Amino acid sequence: MIWALLAGLALLVVAALVWPLVRDAATPDEGPRDVVVLKDQLAEIDRDLARGVINTTEADALKLEIQRRLLAAARRPLVTVWREGAGLRSALTALLAVAVPLIAFAIYMNLGAPTLKPVVAATPEAQSAQEAQMAGLVEQLAQRMAADPDNIEGWSLLARSYRQMERYEDALEAGRHVLSLNPPGAEPYANFGEMLVTVADGNVSADAQAAFLTALQRDRAEPRARFYLGLAAAQKGDAQSAIAIWRDLTADAPKDAPWLEMVRGQMFQVAQSAAVMPMNVEPKHPLDVLKTDAKAAPVPVPSAPAPKAATTASVPASDPEDITSPDVSAIKEQFSAENLAQIQAMVGALAGRLENDPSDFNGWMMLGRSYMVLRNADGAQKAFEKAISLRPDDLQPKLSYAGAVMSDTNLDSPAPLPANLVKISNDILKLAPDHAEALFVRGLAAFKAGDKKAAARDFTAAKKNADAALSAEIDRWAAQVK
Repeated sequence: MIWALLAGLALLVVAALVWPLVRDAATPDEGPRDVVVLKDQLAEIDRDLARGVINTTEADALKLEIQRRLLAAARRPLVTVWREGAGLRSALTALLAVAVPLIAFAIYMNLGAPTLKPVVAATPEAQSAQEAQMAGLVEQLAQRMAADPDNIEGWSLLARSYRQMERYEDALEAGRHVLSLNPPGAEPYANFGEMLVTVADGNVSADAQAAFLTALQRDRAEPRARFYLGLAAAQKGDAQSAIAIWRDLTADAPKDAPWLEMVRGQMFQVAQSAAVMPMNVEPKHPLDVLKTDAKAAPVPVPSAPAPKAATTASVPASDPEDITSPDVSAIKEQFSAENLAQIQAMVGALAGRLENDPSDFNGWMMLGRSYMVLRNADGAQKAFEKAISLRPDDLQPKLSYAGAVMSDTNLDSPAPLPANLVKISNDILKLAPDHAEALFVRGLAAFKAGDKKAAARDFTAAKKNADAALSAEIDRWAAQVK
């Protein structure tokens, strides 16, 4: 009886594998699955509104959350689908039809057992235990950050963790502390503004607008800031400004941006309500619409940072040959002996797990950031290299790797810049040609090589999108080019 059952299962598996290969036509790609699902959810909201299942206020709130997720989805790289020819399809069909049953039978004969008990899915109690464990880890992180108020990476991680746990008020406070440290780039300000909108049930407050304006002055192309500033104009009844901002956003967007359709739908909804023809409205960037000057309105931050820990703790022993016991001596002034041991155990456990599961992209990124907190630039570089190998077309691991190399580089040294820093900057520019930090590094490399003309060109380009700190550094080096 068992053999007949196994044979039937094998035939079903073969049929499932072969069927897509023998169909007359391939199903068209619908894009990333999460984007498709989110677009379906938007359509479902419209249908529920039309049937009277939900009111307009509820529909707007639901749409805003889905729109936020669509904007976030734009930051994930798209997957290119490979398609095979007809001849290869036939060969692959025959190979699968023969190989799958044989391989399955061989594996079963070596490892199988008809009396083996089935694996039971995780129980609600086990899931609750996992959630409690996660909450405990986040609380430990919060305690460590209270003792290390100047750690931007740690506070940013804490804000993200709170948000994932839907502890929005705590996430907001952690994000506010991040801004008090004047973090580089636009993302922390866009994140903070978006969190303010979430806490305010979709209302774009003055504080949120200030955060988005700061984000745009650091990165004029930041899509979330542009979208929400358009939404703020619409909420104030200024349909013309909202449409102008969204027309500018959609004009600059990649054709395959997953949020493009959502923004257009929002724009036409506002246009219809205000009896405005969108094509008659001139596209304008939010900074041009609002006529802001070079200094954005300040984002609310705590009046004073938390005090640092005053005690010096004994450092737990570490073994350079053992990745599960990383060196934590660089942060001994900031934590108690107990906390140092916890940090060492957590980072070490993550490193050990990744040795057994090297395909975990997010794990390698977290390990790299952890090593940066431990001021282990070499370990961080190796972790980010692993992440880059898993997602070679993703910009973020390259930026993190460049930051790790920069943290270990003396720019004022007369020696040439490290080759790996120059290479990763060039790789970044292939994905983001206007990236200010990468342009600065390339220009500095040219300057140190004696090519002042190329250096001046890259410094000028970098200056366009640089924040205040980088702009000052560019000016310092540009003065030497003249």
